[in-house]
Order: sequence, then structure tokens, then C-alpha cells
Amino acid sequence: MCYSLSVISKDDMRTRGFTLVEVMVAAIILALLAAGLFSVFASARNLVSRSKRRLVATEIAKAEIEKNKQHIRADRWDNVSYPAVYPANGVWRSCASAAYTYQGITYNVDCRVDPGPTADSYRKVTVRVRWNEPTI
Repeated sequence: MCYSLSVISKDDMRTRGFTLVEVMVAAIILALLAAGLFSVFASARNLVSRSKRRLVATEIAKAEIEKNKQHIRADRWDNVSYPAVYPANGVWRSCASAAYTYQGITYNVDCRVDPGPTADSYRKVTVRVRWNEPTI
């Protein structure tokens, strides 16, 4: 009987490379890290888009208040001089320009005037801007 015994030196081990299992484990770890990073970036992008839409809605509300500032300051919210658009009875009404479209999203604008405790009192004017969030 003849036995052959080969000895592997350190130089042979260095040039051998990685095993298939090591490469697969490294690929799985890399894929998990990439998936986690992708979901973080997608979530951040969604939050930025929602913030932009809220900013647009805020600017629309400001524009509606500026547009109606003369009526607010002149206290023309009674049912005699300005009855059709803003009755001073706390009912939601569409503003004169009831809808805006920006980047494919329609913003609907409603205004509400609430009377004060007495006839000569202040009026509370509220502008509400609504839109549908797009689905991704």
C-alpha cells in the first residue's frame, strides 16, 4: 500500500481564493444592505414630495387670504354686501377660485367665515385647501 501525503504550504493557501459559500454569504449581506438603503432613500423621497405638496397648499391659502384681504379689512362679510360667496354664518363655501392645479395635482379651496359674538365683532376667516395624495 502506498500512501501519498501532500502538504499545503501557506503560499498555496493565499493563492487559492474564496470558497463558493463565502462568496454567497458576502453577496447576501451586500444585497440586504442595498435593500435597506433603497427603502430609506425611497421613504425620504416620499416625505420630500409630501412636504412640497403641503408647501404648495400653504401658498395657495396665503394667496386666497391676500385676494380677499379687502373684504376682510372692510368687514364686508355680512349677508347684504357679499352674500353669494361668503355668508357670515359659519358655512364652508368654495372660494372665488375654487381649484388650482400644480404639477398634476388639483388643490380644492374652501373658505369659511364665522361670526363673532356680536354684530360689530370680528369675523374668523378660515381657508381650507384639500388635495388627494398620489399613490406610488
